[in-house]
Amino acid sequence: MPGVTAIIGALDEAATIGEVVRGCLRDGGVDEVVVVDDGSSDGTGRVAEAAGARVIRHATNCGKGRALRRAATVARGERLVTLDGDGQDDPRDIPSLLAALDEGADLVIGSRFRGRLLPGAITPLHRAGNRGLTMALNLLYGVELSDTQAGLRAIRRSLWERLPLRAQRYEIETEVLVRAIQAGARVVEVPVTRAPRAHGRSALHGLRDGGRILACMLRLRAEQR
Repeated sequence: MPGVTAIIGALDEAATIGEVVRGCLRDGGVDEVVVVDDGSSDGTGRVAEAAGARVIRHATNCGKGRALRRAATVARGERLVTLDGDGQDDPRDIPSLLAALDEGADLVIGSRFRGRLLPGAITPLHRAGNRGLTMALNLLYGVELSDTQAGLRAIRRSLWERLPLRAQRYEIETEVLVRAIQAGARVVEVPVTRAPRAHGRSALHGLRDGGRILACMLRLRAEQR
């Protein structure tokens, strides 16, 4: 049984997914990689498979949340690592996240803002949006985190399976974090490096997806009362 599984949802990331998969297996201390090809038209799944990943294919785009939830159902590791398939997350940071799990954390967030943002890694608009959403989550849930929307994370499988996750799209990071906080999990951050996107464009729509993420925070807070 693999100890660590990296789970990745990818849409049209054929230019980068191969090196992401190889980096996880080579440098990340990862035993297996599961990639959900979320409706790609550029051969993302084929490239990921050739690099050593187990691949699940969605015929149409279903969203990041559904992709990660689907990947987790077939992952065999006792610890799960989530990261993006666009090459912006550095697999060499994964061992520091896993070390934090070994030290007693249940969910480890790779904080871009405590670490290093390379030039062009984030636009001013997305940086402001991330800061605003992080501030909102901190206020709503009484925590002091620096990067609540980070995609590079490590989590105990036993915790993931206890969380009633329903997120479809980019609100998945918020839902996992909030559900973990509500479950009394120990959440910590470690600094990571974020690189600029080398190919293609992000499917994240700042205003639309930011609104969906904020709505998720508020809904989960209301359910808690």
